[in-house]
Amino acid sequence: MPRIKVLDSEVADQIAAGEVVERPASAVKELVENALDAGARRIAVETVEAGRKLILVADDGEGMESADLALAVLRHATSKISASADLWDLHSFGFRGEALPSIASVSRLAITSRRREAAEAWSLKVEGGHASPLEPASLAQGTRVEVRDLFFNTPARLKFLKAQATENGRIQQAVTSLALAAPKAAFSLRQEGRLALDWQAGDLESRARQALGAELMDASLPLALDSPSARVRGWVGRPHLHRGNRGGQWLFVAGRAVEHRLFNFTLAQAFGSLVPAGRFAQALVFLELPAGQVDVNVHPSKREVRFVRESEVLAALRHAVQAALGKAQLSVPLALDASRPMQAGPAPGSEPVQGSSRLFEPSVEYGTQPASHQAESGWMPAALAAESGQAPALPLALAQLHRCYILCQSPEGLVLVDQHAGHERVLYERFLMSLERGDAGRQALLLPLKLELGPAEAERLQRWLPALAGLGLELSNLGGGAFYLMSLPAAFKQVDALPMLLDLLEEDAGGQQEDPSAWVRQEAAARLACRAAVKAGDALTLEEMRHLVAELFRCELPWACPHGRPPFVSVSLVELEKHFKRR
Repeated sequence: MPRIKVLDSEVADQIAAGEVVERPASAVKELVENALDAGARRIAVETVEAGRKLILVADDGEGMESADLALAVLRHATSKISASADLWDLHSFGFRGEALPSIASVSRLAITSRRREAAEAWSLKVEGGHASPLEPASLAQGTRVEVRDLFFNTPARLKFLKAQATENGRIQQAVTSLALAAPKAAFSLRQEGRLALDWQAGDLESRARQALGAELMDASLPLALDSPSARVRGWVGRPHLHRGNRGGQWLFVAGRAVEHRLFNFTLAQAFGSLVPAGRFAQALVFLELPAGQVDVNVHPSKREVRFVRESEVLAALRHAVQAALGKAQLSVPLALDASRPMQAGPAPGSEPVQGSSRLFEPSVEYGTQPASHQAESGWMPAALAAESGQAPALPLALAQLHRCYILCQSPEGLVLVDQHAGHERVLYERFLMSLERGDAGRQALLLPLKLELGPAEAERLQRWLPALAGLGLELSNLGGGAFYLMSLPAAFKQVDALPMLLDLLEEDAGGQQEDPSAWVRQEAAARLACRAAVKAGDALTLEEMRHLVAELFRCELPWACPHGRPPFVSVSLVELEKHFKRR
Protein backbone atom coordinates (compact mmCIF):
# COMPACT_ATOMS: atom_id res chain seq x y z
CA MET A 1 0.00 0.00 0.00
CA PRO A 2 1.54 3.37 -0.98
CA ARG A 3 2.60 5.63 1.86
CA ILE A 4 2.38 8.86 -0.15
CA LYS A 5 -1.08 10.30 -0.72
CA VAL A 6 -2.59 13.51 -2.00
CA LEU A 7 -3.89 15.76 0.77
CA ASP A 8 -7.55 16.68 0.62
CA SER A 9 -8.39 20.27 -0.32
CA GLU A 10 -9.29 21.34 3.22
CA VAL A 11 -5.87 20.41 4.62
CA ALA A 12 -4.07 21.86 1.58
CA ASP A 13 -5.97 25.15 1.96
CA GLN A 14 -5.03 25.42 5.64
CA ILE A 15 -1.37 24.79 4.81
CA ALA A 16 -1.52 27.57 2.23
CA ALA A 17 -3.27 29.80 4.77
CA GLY A 18 -0.44 29.18 7.24
CA GLU A 19 2.00 30.57 4.69
CA VAL A 20 -0.06 33.57 3.59
CA VAL A 21 -2.09 34.48 6.71
CA GLU A 22 0.31 34.35 9.63
CA ARG A 23 -1.66 36.78 11.81
CA PRO A 24 -4.49 39.35 11.50
CA ALA A 25 -2.09 41.94 10.04
CA SER A 26 -1.33 39.52 7.17
CA ALA A 27 -5.03 39.30 6.31
CA VAL A 28 -5.39 43.09 6.45
CA LYS A 29 -2.41 43.48 4.13
CA GLU A 30 -3.77 41.02 1.55
CA LEU A 31 -7.25 42.58 1.55
CA VAL A 32 -5.97 46.15 1.23
CA GLU A 33 -3.67 45.09 -1.60
CA ASN A 34 -6.69 43.63 -3.42
CA ALA A 35 -8.49 46.95 -2.96
CA LEU A 36 -5.55 48.89 -4.43
CA ASP A 37 -5.34 46.47 -7.37
CA ALA A 38 -9.05 47.19 -7.98
CA GLY A 39 -8.24 50.89 -8.41
CA ALA A 40 -9.62 52.05 -5.07
CA ARG A 41 -9.15 55.71 -4.17
CA ARG A 42 -10.64 55.40 -0.69
CA ILE A 43 -10.02 52.43 1.61
CA ALA A 44 -11.53 51.99 5.07
CA VAL A 45 -10.25 49.32 7.46
CA GLU A 46 -11.84 48.36 10.76
CA THR A 47 -10.77 45.71 13.26
CA VAL A 48 -12.24 44.38 16.50
CA GLU A 49 -10.16 42.49 19.07
CA ALA A 50 -7.05 43.15 16.96
CA GLY A 51 -8.64 41.34 14.00
CA ARG A 52 -9.48 38.14 15.84
CA LYS A 53 -13.20 38.93 15.97
CA LEU A 54 -13.56 41.16 12.88
CA ILE A 55 -11.56 42.54 9.99
CA LEU A 56 -13.54 44.77 7.65
CA VAL A 57 -12.06 46.32 4.48
CA ALA A 58 -14.30 48.49 2.29
CA ASP A 59 -13.17 50.21 -0.91
CA ASP A 60 -14.56 52.24 -3.81
CA GLY A 61 -12.73 50.24 -6.49
CA GLU A 62 -14.12 48.79 -9.69
CA GLY A 63 -15.81 45.87 -7.93
CA MET A 64 -16.55 42.37 -9.26
CA GLU A 65 -19.26 40.74 -11.31
CA SER A 66 -21.06 37.74 -9.83
CA ALA A 67 -19.05 35.26 -11.93
CA ASP A 68 -15.76 36.82 -10.82
CA LEU A 69 -16.90 36.86 -7.22
CA ALA A 70 -17.50 33.10 -7.28
CA LEU A 71 -14.03 32.50 -8.74
CA ALA A 72 -12.24 34.89 -6.37
CA VAL A 73 -12.30 32.39 -3.48
CA LEU A 74 -10.77 29.55 -5.54
CA ARG A 75 -7.04 28.93 -5.20
CA HIS A 76 -4.83 30.30 -7.99
CA ALA A 77 -7.74 32.16 -9.60
CA THR A 78 -6.45 35.64 -10.51
CA SER A 79 -6.97 38.40 -13.05
CA LYS A 80 -3.46 39.80 -12.61
CA ILE A 81 -1.22 37.42 -14.55
CA SER A 82 -1.75 34.85 -17.27
CA ALA A 83 1.76 33.53 -18.01
CA SER A 84 4.99 32.90 -16.09
CA ALA A 85 6.69 35.78 -17.93
CA ASP A 86 4.25 38.19 -16.26
CA LEU A 87 5.96 37.53 -12.91
CA TRP A 88 8.96 39.57 -14.11
CA ASP A 89 6.96 42.68 -15.00
CA LEU A 90 4.24 42.96 -12.38
CA HIS A 91 2.05 46.04 -12.05
CA SER A 92 -0.13 44.75 -9.23
CA PHE A 93 0.28 43.82 -5.55
CA GLY A 94 -1.34 40.40 -5.85
CA PHE A 95 -0.67 37.77 -8.49
CA ARG A 96 -0.92 34.26 -7.03
CA GLY A 97 -4.66 34.08 -6.36
CA GLU A 98 -4.09 32.65 -2.86
CA ALA A 99 -5.05 35.46 -0.49
CA LEU A 100 -8.85 35.24 -0.44
CA PRO A 101 -9.09 31.43 -0.45
CA SER A 102 -6.43 31.25 2.28
CA ILE A 103 -8.30 33.73 4.47
CA ALA A 104 -11.62 32.01 3.73
CA SER A 105 -10.25 28.63 4.82
CA VAL A 106 -9.56 29.86 8.38
CA SER A 107 -12.43 32.29 8.97
CA ARG A 108 -16.05 33.16 8.33
CA LEU A 109 -15.75 35.33 5.24
CA ALA A 110 -18.37 37.51 3.55
CA ILE A 111 -17.70 39.47 0.35
CA THR A 112 -20.10 41.97 -1.17
CA SER A 113 -19.15 43.61 -4.45
CA ARG A 114 -20.64 45.69 -7.24
CA ARG A 115 -19.19 46.77 -10.56
CA ARG A 116 -19.57 50.45 -11.43
CA GLU A 117 -21.92 49.75 -14.33
CA ALA A 118 -23.75 46.79 -12.74
CA ALA A 119 -27.44 46.99 -11.84
CA GLU A 120 -26.96 45.27 -8.48
CA ALA A 121 -24.39 43.98 -6.02
CA TRP A 122 -23.71 40.35 -5.13
CA SER A 123 -22.67 38.71 -1.88
CA LEU A 124 -20.77 35.50 -1.19
CA LYS A 125 -20.25 33.80 2.16
CA VAL A 126 -17.52 31.24 2.90
CA GLU A 127 -17.06 29.44 6.22
CA GLY A 128 -13.93 27.42 6.79
CA GLY A 129 -13.40 27.13 3.04
CA HIS A 130 -16.98 26.04 2.21
CA ALA A 131 -18.83 28.56 0.02
CA SER A 132 -22.58 29.24 0.05
CA PRO A 133 -24.52 30.20 -3.09
CA LEU A 134 -24.26 33.78 -4.36
CA GLU A 135 -27.01 36.16 -3.26
CA PRO A 136 -28.12 39.62 -4.45
CA ALA A 137 -27.07 42.38 -2.06
CA SER A 138 -27.09 46.13 -1.55
CA LEU A 139 -23.90 48.14 -2.11
CA ALA A 140 -23.31 51.42 -3.95
CA GLN A 141 -20.00 50.52 -5.58
CA GLY A 142 -16.73 48.70 -4.89
CA THR A 143 -16.10 45.81 -2.53
CA ARG A 144 -16.69 45.14 1.15
CA VAL A 145 -14.93 42.19 2.79
CA GLU A 146 -15.76 41.00 6.32
CA VAL A 147 -13.52 38.46 8.01
CA ARG A 148 -15.02 37.17 11.26
CA ASP A 149 -13.61 34.74 13.81
CA LEU A 150 -10.17 34.45 12.24
CA PHE A 151 -8.56 31.04 12.98
CA PHE A 152 -11.81 29.73 14.52
CA ASN A 153 -11.10 26.29 13.03
CA THR A 154 -7.35 26.34 13.77
CA PRO A 155 -7.28 27.17 17.52
CA ALA A 156 -3.61 26.28 17.81
CA ARG A 157 -2.84 29.29 15.60
CA LEU A 158 -4.56 31.62 18.06
CA LYS A 159 -2.10 30.61 20.78
CA PHE A 160 0.75 32.15 18.82
CA LEU A 161 -0.85 35.57 18.52
CA LYS A 162 0.55 38.27 20.79
CA ALA A 163 -1.27 40.67 23.08
CA GLN A 164 -4.02 42.78 21.55
CA ALA A 165 -1.89 45.95 21.63
CA THR A 166 0.94 44.18 19.80
CA GLU A 167 -1.34 42.78 17.08
CA ASN A 168 -3.01 46.18 16.68
CA GLY A 169 0.44 47.72 16.25
CA ARG A 170 1.23 45.24 13.49
CA ILE A 171 -2.03 46.07 11.74
CA GLN A 172 -1.17 49.77 11.89
CA GLN A 173 2.27 48.98 10.46
CA ALA A 174 0.71 47.01 7.58
CA VAL A 175 -1.75 49.77 6.71
CA THR A 176 0.98 52.42 7.00
CA SER A 177 3.28 50.58 4.56
CA LEU A 178 0.47 50.26 2.01
CA ALA A 179 -0.53 53.90 2.48
CA LEU A 180 3.08 54.92 1.76
CA ALA A 181 3.01 52.77 -1.37
CA ALA A 182 -0.23 54.38 -2.58
CA PRO A 183 -0.30 58.05 -1.55
CA LYS A 184 -3.01 58.91 -4.09
CA ALA A 185 -5.53 56.82 -2.13
CA ALA A 186 -7.19 57.95 1.09
CA PHE A 187 -6.89 55.57 4.06
CA SER A 188 -8.69 55.22 7.36
CA LEU A 189 -8.17 52.64 10.11
CA ARG A 190 -10.52 52.15 13.04
CA GLN A 191 -9.41 49.83 15.85
CA GLU A 192 -11.61 48.84 18.76
CA GLY A 193 -14.03 51.60 17.78
CA ARG A 194 -11.32 54.29 17.80
CA LEU A 195 -10.06 56.10 14.70
CA ALA A 196 -6.35 55.26 14.59
CA LEU A 197 -5.46 56.60 11.11
CA ASP A 198 -7.27 59.01 8.79
CA TRP A 199 -5.16 60.16 5.87
CA GLN A 200 -6.33 62.10 2.85
CA ALA A 201 -5.02 61.41 -0.65
CA GLY A 202 -2.02 63.44 -1.77
CA ASP A 203 1.54 63.13 -3.05
CA LEU A 204 4.33 60.99 -1.63
CA GLU A 205 5.89 63.70 0.54
CA SER A 206 2.57 64.65 2.14
CA ARG A 207 1.82 60.97 2.81
CA ALA A 208 5.28 60.50 4.35
CA ARG A 209 4.55 63.44 6.65
CA GLN A 210 1.24 61.87 7.62
CA ALA A 211 2.78 58.45 8.25
CA LEU A 212 6.19 59.28 9.71
CA GLY A 213 5.59 62.73 11.20
CA ALA A 214 6.50 66.24 10.13
CA GLU A 215 9.34 66.45 12.68
CA LEU A 216 11.16 63.46 11.19
CA MET A 217 10.59 64.58 7.60
CA ASP A 218 11.84 68.10 8.36
CA ALA A 219 15.05 66.56 9.70
CA SER A 220 15.49 64.13 6.77
CA LEU A 221 17.61 64.35 3.63
CA PRO A 222 16.14 63.71 0.16
CA LEU A 223 17.48 60.88 -2.03
CA ALA A 224 17.73 61.32 -5.77
CA LEU A 225 19.92 59.14 -8.00
CA ASP A 226 19.37 57.71 -11.48
CA SER A 227 21.55 54.88 -12.74
CA PRO A 228 21.12 52.22 -15.44
CA SER A 229 20.41 49.67 -12.69
CA ALA A 230 18.01 51.58 -10.47
CA ARG A 231 16.24 54.86 -9.84
CA VAL A 232 16.51 55.80 -6.15
CA ARG A 233 14.14 58.22 -4.45
CA GLY A 234 13.05 58.85 -0.88
CA TRP A 235 14.53 60.23 2.32
CA VAL A 236 17.06 59.27 4.99
CA GLY A 237 16.99 60.60 8.53
CA ARG A 238 19.97 62.58 9.73
CA PRO A 239 22.40 60.36 11.67
CA HIS A 240 21.42 61.71 15.10
CA LEU A 241 17.88 60.34 14.54
CA HIS A 242 19.13 56.75 14.84
CA ARG A 243 16.94 54.14 16.56
CA GLY A 244 17.52 50.98 18.54
CA ASN A 245 15.83 48.77 15.92
CA ARG A 246 15.23 48.60 12.16
CA GLY A 247 11.58 49.65 12.46
CA GLY A 248 12.37 53.01 10.85
CA GLN A 249 13.85 51.48 7.68
CA TRP A 250 11.33 51.14 4.83
CA LEU A 251 12.03 49.73 1.36
CA PHE A 252 9.63 49.91 -1.58
CA VAL A 253 10.34 48.31 -4.95
CA ALA A 254 7.99 49.14 -7.82
CA GLY A 255 5.57 50.60 -5.27
CA ARG A 256 5.51 47.46 -3.12
CA ALA A 257 6.72 47.38 0.50
CA VAL A 258 9.31 44.58 0.57
CA GLU A 259 12.31 43.18 2.37
CA HIS A 260 15.73 42.45 0.89
CA ARG A 261 18.41 40.57 2.74
CA LEU A 262 21.05 43.28 2.17
CA PHE A 263 18.95 46.45 2.40
CA ASN A 264 19.63 47.16 6.08
CA PHE A 265 23.27 46.15 5.69
CA THR A 266 23.70 48.54 2.73
CA LEU A 267 22.21 51.41 4.72
CA ALA A 268 24.63 50.67 7.56
CA GLN A 269 27.52 50.72 5.08
CA ALA A 270 26.38 54.04 3.63
CA PHE A 271 26.10 55.73 7.04
CA GLY A 272 29.34 54.14 8.23
CA SER A 273 30.68 55.70 11.43
CA LEU A 274 27.99 58.40 11.46
CA VAL A 275 25.70 56.03 13.38
CA PRO A 276 26.91 54.30 16.58
CA ALA A 277 27.30 50.51 16.61
CA GLY A 278 24.07 48.75 17.49
CA ARG A 279 21.93 51.69 16.35
CA PHE A 280 20.06 52.06 13.05
CA ALA A 281 19.48 55.02 10.75
CA GLN A 282 15.97 55.82 9.56
CA ALA A 283 15.20 55.62 5.85
CA LEU A 284 12.27 55.65 3.43
CA VAL A 285 13.58 54.30 0.12
CA PHE A 286 11.78 53.79 -3.18
CA LEU A 287 13.54 51.81 -5.92
CA GLU A 288 12.45 51.55 -9.53
CA LEU A 289 14.19 48.89 -11.63
CA PRO A 290 14.03 48.09 -15.35
CA ALA A 291 11.52 45.42 -16.36
CA GLY A 292 12.72 41.88 -15.72
CA GLN A 293 15.27 42.90 -13.06
CA VAL A 294 13.38 41.98 -9.88
CA ASP A 295 11.91 38.65 -8.70
CA VAL A 296 8.94 39.11 -6.35
CA ASN A 297 7.96 35.43 -6.35
CA VAL A 298 10.34 34.49 -3.53
CA HIS A 299 8.27 34.31 -0.35
CA PRO A 300 4.66 33.10 0.16
CA SER A 301 3.68 36.45 1.68
CA LYS A 302 5.48 38.38 -1.11
CA ARG A 303 7.61 40.17 1.48
CA GLU A 304 11.02 39.38 0.01
CA VAL A 305 12.48 40.23 -3.39
CA ARG A 306 15.65 39.44 -5.28
CA PHE A 307 17.47 41.63 -7.79
CA VAL A 308 19.00 40.23 -10.96
CA ARG A 309 21.83 42.81 -10.81
CA GLU A 310 22.00 42.85 -7.04
CA SER A 311 25.42 44.42 -6.53
CA GLU A 312 24.67 47.26 -8.96
CA VAL A 313 21.29 48.05 -7.39
CA LEU A 314 22.75 48.08 -3.87
CA ALA A 315 25.67 50.22 -5.04
CA ALA A 316 23.18 52.74 -6.45
CA LEU A 317 21.37 52.82 -3.11
CA ARG A 318 24.63 53.25 -1.20
CA HIS A 319 25.81 56.07 -3.47
CA ALA A 320 22.45 57.86 -3.20
CA VAL A 321 22.60 57.81 0.61
CA GLN A 322 26.25 58.87 0.71
CA ALA A 323 25.56 61.72 -1.72
CA ALA A 324 22.72 62.97 0.48
CA LEU A 325 24.91 62.81 3.59
CA GLY A 326 27.83 64.47 1.84
CA LYS A 327 25.76 67.54 0.94
CA ALA A 328 24.27 68.09 4.38
CA GLN A 329 25.18 69.97 7.54
CA LEU A 330 25.04 67.11 10.02
CA SER A 331 26.07 68.74 13.27
CA VAL A 332 23.45 68.75 16.00
CA PRO A 333 22.77 72.18 17.56
CA LEU A 334 22.91 72.28 21.35
CA ALA A 335 19.88 74.19 22.66
CA LEU A 336 20.33 76.08 25.89
CA ASP A 337 17.70 75.63 28.59
CA ALA A 338 16.90 79.14 29.75
CA SER A 339 14.92 77.77 32.71
CA ARG A 340 18.06 76.47 34.42
CA PRO A 341 19.95 78.92 36.67
CA MET A 342 23.49 79.86 35.62
CA GLN A 343 26.46 79.51 37.95
CA ALA A 344 28.37 82.68 38.71
CA GLY A 345 32.08 82.83 38.10
CA PRO A 346 34.38 81.18 35.55
CA ALA A 347 34.38 77.41 35.17
CA PRO A 348 37.54 75.76 36.49
CA GLY A 349 40.04 74.64 33.90
CA SER A 350 38.78 77.02 31.21
CA GLU A 351 42.14 78.75 30.58
CA PRO A 352 44.50 77.72 27.77
CA VAL A 353 46.93 75.12 29.12
CA GLN A 354 50.58 75.84 28.59
CA GLY A 355 51.87 72.30 29.20
CA SER A 356 51.97 69.83 26.32
CA SER A 357 51.04 66.15 26.39
CA ARG A 358 51.73 65.37 22.74
CA LEU A 359 52.39 67.09 19.45
CA PHE A 360 50.24 66.71 16.36
CA GLU A 361 51.59 65.66 13.03
CA PRO A 362 51.63 68.19 10.20
CA SER A 363 48.45 68.60 8.18
CA VAL A 364 47.81 66.08 5.42
CA GLU A 365 45.65 66.35 2.31
CA TYR A 366 42.19 64.80 2.70
CA GLY A 367 40.63 65.56 -0.68
CA THR A 368 37.99 68.17 -1.35
CA GLN A 369 34.41 68.24 -0.21
CA PRO A 370 31.50 68.91 -2.60
CA ALA A 371 30.78 72.61 -3.01
CA SER A 372 27.28 72.18 -1.68
CA HIS A 373 28.67 70.57 1.47
CA GLN A 374 31.08 73.49 2.00
CA ALA A 375 28.35 76.06 1.56
CA GLU A 376 25.88 74.41 3.92
CA SER A 377 28.35 73.58 6.66
CA GLY A 378 29.31 77.20 7.37
CA TRP A 379 32.90 76.10 8.13
CA MET A 380 35.46 75.86 5.38
CA PRO A 381 39.20 75.07 5.50
CA ALA A 382 41.39 78.05 4.70
CA ALA A 383 42.85 76.47 1.54
CA LEU A 384 39.43 75.70 0.10
CA ALA A 385 38.15 79.11 1.14
CA ALA A 386 41.01 80.76 -0.75
CA GLU A 387 40.20 78.73 -3.89
CA SER A 388 36.53 79.74 -3.71
CA GLY A 389 37.25 83.39 -3.00
CA GLN A 390 35.53 83.24 0.39
CA ALA A 391 36.99 84.19 3.74
CA PRO A 392 38.07 81.31 5.99
CA ALA A 393 35.29 80.31 8.37
CA LEU A 394 36.88 77.71 10.63
CA PRO A 395 36.00 77.68 14.34
CA LEU A 396 38.80 79.26 16.37
CA ALA A 397 39.94 77.41 19.52
CA LEU A 398 40.03 79.63 22.62
CA ALA A 399 40.45 77.38 25.65
CA GLN A 400 40.46 73.82 27.00
CA LEU A 401 37.63 72.91 29.38
CA HIS A 402 38.29 70.26 32.05
CA ARG A 403 41.10 68.88 29.87
CA CYS A 404 38.42 67.20 27.76
CA TYR A 405 36.66 69.80 25.60
CA ILE A 406 37.91 72.60 23.37
CA LEU A 407 35.93 75.84 23.44
CA CYS A 408 35.82 77.51 20.02
CA GLN A 409 34.31 80.64 18.53
CA SER A 410 32.58 80.17 15.18
CA PRO A 411 30.94 82.67 12.81
CA GLU A 412 27.54 81.35 13.95
CA GLY A 413 28.19 81.23 17.69
CA LEU A 414 30.32 78.80 19.67
CA VAL A 415 31.47 75.22 19.19
CA LEU A 416 32.53 72.66 21.81
CA VAL A 417 34.88 69.95 20.50
CA ASP A 418 35.42 66.63 22.31
CA GLN A 419 39.19 66.39 21.95
CA HIS A 420 39.33 62.58 21.92
CA ALA A 421 36.44 62.07 19.48
CA GLY A 422 37.68 64.92 17.27
CA HIS A 423 41.23 63.59 17.11
CA GLU A 424 39.87 60.09 16.48
CA ARG A 425 38.03 61.40 13.40
CA VAL A 426 41.17 63.10 12.09
CA LEU A 427 43.33 60.00 12.56
CA TYR A 428 40.62 57.65 11.27
CA GLU A 429 40.46 59.41 7.91
CA ARG A 430 44.26 59.59 7.75
CA PHE A 431 44.72 55.88 8.49
CA LEU A 432 41.85 54.89 6.19
CA MET A 433 43.36 56.80 3.28
CA SER A 434 46.72 55.13 3.91
CA LEU A 435 45.12 51.66 3.97
CA GLU A 436 43.12 52.35 0.82
CA ARG A 437 46.26 53.43 -1.00
CA GLY A 438 47.92 50.20 0.10
CA ASP A 439 51.03 51.95 1.41
CA ALA A 440 50.77 50.51 4.93
CA GLY A 441 53.40 47.88 4.15
CA ARG A 442 53.20 44.11 4.56
CA GLN A 443 55.03 41.99 7.09
CA ALA A 444 55.42 38.21 7.12
CA LEU A 445 55.06 36.68 10.57
CA LEU A 446 57.95 34.61 11.88
CA LEU A 447 55.48 32.60 13.97
CA PRO A 448 52.10 32.30 12.19
CA LEU A 449 49.07 32.90 14.44
CA LYS A 450 46.46 30.16 14.66
CA LEU A 451 42.73 30.85 14.38
CA GLU A 452 40.14 28.13 15.13
CA LEU A 453 36.54 28.56 13.98
CA GLY A 454 33.24 26.73 13.82
CA PRO A 455 31.95 25.37 10.47
CA ALA A 456 29.81 28.40 9.51
CA GLU A 457 32.51 30.95 10.39
CA ALA A 458 35.18 28.88 8.65
CA GLU A 459 33.10 28.81 5.48
CA ARG A 460 32.67 32.59 5.56
CA LEU A 461 36.37 33.18 6.20
CA GLN A 462 37.28 30.85 3.34
CA ARG A 463 35.21 33.04 0.99
CA TRP A 464 37.01 36.10 2.31
CA LEU A 465 40.56 34.78 1.79
CA PRO A 466 41.27 36.34 -1.65
CA ALA A 467 39.99 39.76 -0.58
CA LEU A 468 41.92 39.65 2.69
CA ALA A 469 45.09 38.64 0.85
CA GLY A 470 44.71 41.75 -1.29
CA LEU A 471 44.86 43.81 1.89
CA GLY A 472 48.01 42.04 3.10
CA LEU A 473 46.17 39.72 5.51
CA GLU A 474 47.25 36.30 4.22
CA LEU A 475 45.69 33.24 5.85
CA SER A 476 46.22 29.55 5.18
CA ASN A 477 43.33 27.10 5.61
CA LEU A 478 44.50 23.98 7.46
CA GLY A 479 41.08 22.33 7.37
CA GLY A 480 38.77 21.44 10.23
CA GLY A 481 38.11 25.12 10.93
CA ALA A 482 41.79 25.92 11.61
CA PHE A 483 43.58 28.82 9.85
CA TYR A 484 47.07 30.28 10.14
CA LEU A 485 47.63 34.03 9.77
CA MET A 486 50.82 34.24 7.71
CA SER A 487 51.25 37.98 7.08
CA LEU A 488 49.55 41.30 7.78
CA PRO A 489 49.99 45.03 7.09
CA ALA A 490 52.54 46.50 9.46
CA ALA A 491 50.01 48.82 11.11
CA PHE A 492 47.72 45.91 11.99
CA LYS A 493 50.10 44.76 14.72
CA GLN A 494 48.71 47.59 16.84
CA VAL A 495 45.08 46.48 16.47
CA ASP A 496 45.38 42.71 17.12
CA ALA A 497 44.31 41.31 13.75
CA LEU A 498 42.90 38.00 15.00
CA PRO A 499 40.42 39.48 17.53
CA MET A 500 39.38 41.97 14.86
CA LEU A 501 38.65 39.16 12.38
CA LEU A 502 36.68 37.29 15.02
CA ASP A 503 34.61 40.40 15.73
CA LEU A 504 33.87 40.87 12.03
CA LEU A 505 32.87 37.23 11.58
CA GLU A 506 30.52 37.54 14.55
CA GLU A 507 28.97 40.73 13.14
CA ASP A 508 28.44 38.96 9.81
CA ALA A 509 26.65 36.01 11.38
CA GLY A 510 23.99 36.27 8.65
CA GLY A 511 26.60 35.80 5.92
CA GLN A 512 25.74 39.11 4.25
CA GLN A 513 29.24 40.31 3.45
CA GLU A 514 30.85 38.88 0.32
CA ASP A 515 33.89 41.16 0.10
CA PRO A 516 35.07 42.37 3.54
CA SER A 517 37.88 44.61 2.21
CA ALA A 518 36.24 47.95 2.94
CA TRP A 519 34.93 46.63 6.23
CA VAL A 520 38.38 45.47 7.39
CA ARG A 521 40.02 48.76 6.38
CA GLN A 522 37.39 50.79 8.25
CA GLU A 523 37.57 48.64 11.37
CA ALA A 524 41.37 48.67 11.40
CA ALA A 525 41.48 52.45 10.88
CA ALA A 526 38.96 52.94 13.70
CA ARG A 527 40.95 50.80 16.13
CA LEU A 528 44.21 52.48 15.20
CA ALA A 529 42.65 55.92 15.64
CA CYS A 530 41.19 55.02 19.03
CA ARG A 531 44.57 53.87 20.33
CA ALA A 532 46.53 56.86 18.96
CA ALA A 533 44.14 59.76 19.68
CA VAL A 534 44.57 62.12 22.61
CA LYS A 535 42.52 61.11 25.61
CA ALA A 536 40.26 62.97 27.98
CA GLY A 537 42.54 64.42 30.67
CA ASP A 538 45.42 65.17 28.30
CA ALA A 539 46.56 68.79 28.56
CA LEU A 540 46.84 70.62 25.21
CA THR A 541 48.50 73.90 24.34
CA LEU A 542 46.49 76.56 22.54
CA GLU A 543 48.50 75.84 19.38
CA GLU A 544 47.67 72.13 19.61
CA MET A 545 43.99 72.85 20.18
CA ARG A 546 43.82 75.12 17.15
CA HIS A 547 45.66 72.56 15.05
CA LEU A 548 43.27 69.77 16.12
CA VAL A 549 40.18 71.90 15.39
CA ALA A 550 41.49 72.92 11.97
CA GLU A 551 42.26 69.29 11.11
CA LEU A 552 38.83 68.15 12.31
CA PHE A 553 36.98 70.57 10.05
CA ARG A 554 39.18 69.59 7.12
CA CYS A 555 37.84 66.04 7.41
CA GLU A 556 35.50 64.73 4.76
CA LEU A 557 32.91 63.80 7.41
CA PRO A 558 33.67 65.64 10.66
CA TRP A 559 30.21 64.88 12.05
CA ALA A 560 31.04 61.64 13.89
CA CYS A 561 33.97 59.77 15.35
CA PRO A 562 34.60 56.20 14.06
CA HIS A 563 32.23 54.88 16.75
CA GLY A 564 29.37 57.22 15.86
CA ARG A 565 29.76 59.77 18.69
CA PRO A 566 29.55 63.47 17.73
CA PRO A 567 33.01 65.11 17.92
CA PHE A 568 31.47 68.54 18.46
CA VAL A 569 28.28 70.42 19.32
CA SER A 570 27.38 74.00 18.50
CA VAL A 571 25.34 76.78 20.07
CA SER A 572 24.09 79.49 17.74
CA LEU A 573 24.25 83.20 18.47
CA VAL A 574 20.47 83.23 18.33
CA GLU A 575 20.32 80.69 21.18
CA LEU A 576 22.86 82.67 23.19
CA GLU A 577 20.93 85.90 22.70
CA LYS A 578 17.69 84.22 23.75
CA HIS A 579 19.38 82.78 26.83
CA PHE A 580 20.73 86.19 27.89
CA LYS A 581 17.38 87.88 27.12
CA ARG A 582 18.83 89.95 24.27
CA ARG A 583 15.92 88.97 22.03
